[in-house]
Amino acid sequence: MKYTITFCLLLTILLSACKEDSKMHEIEIKKALQEKELAFNTINKTWNFTSRSMSPEAQRIANNWNEWRLFVSELNQKPKGTISAFQTKTKSLVQKAQELNNNIPAQVDKPQIKSRLMALITKVKALHTFINLDRIPEKKVVGLITDLNVEVNALQGQIEEIVNRSHIQKEEGEQEMLNSINGMEAPSDAVKPSAPKEEEEEGMLK
Repeated sequence: MKYTITFCLLLTILLSACKEDSKMHEIEIKKALQEKELAFNTINKTWNFTSRSMSPEAQRIANNWNEWRLFVSELNQKPKGTISAFQTKTKSLVQKAQELNNNIPAQVDKPQIKSRLMALITKVKALHTFINLDRIPEKKVVGLITDLNVEVNALQGQIEEIVNRSHIQKEEGEQEMLNSINGMEAPSDAVKPSAPKEEEEEGMLK
């Protein structure tokens, strides 16, 4: 009888502890879900990417760069529903960002473009890492989204600058060629013929 009472008491304590653990677990799950919901709302408000305006020629180069066009398109398609959608989105962005070094158009295949791409890829990878943490650091993620927008616009600006410089170099080259041609073709009356020798002698006698 004594052992039965003891067993019942131990069983009651264990059941009570299990209920308490279960309750605490439910609270933790609820808290985690609330945190993710808040993170989703914050990120959802921030996820707005705007592209800078480009000249027709620079825009044509960007449009013909298939990897860049796909990356920008993926970036502008805003995820919906849950934080998981943003996590999937950043995974896709990492894959597309890593392909940007392929098939860079010859007109803009320059060291400065590759440097911009490296910075952009770094931001995308960091965004993917932080948005997939169990406890998402909202401020860090928001900052990375803003930085990514800056990097996208900076790369577009770099394309524009390369296009503008190519026109300046062409104009300078044309001017040098014109100067060279002008130097070779001297006007017919630029040099007056010398007076005949006889006329010079007559002038000296007078």
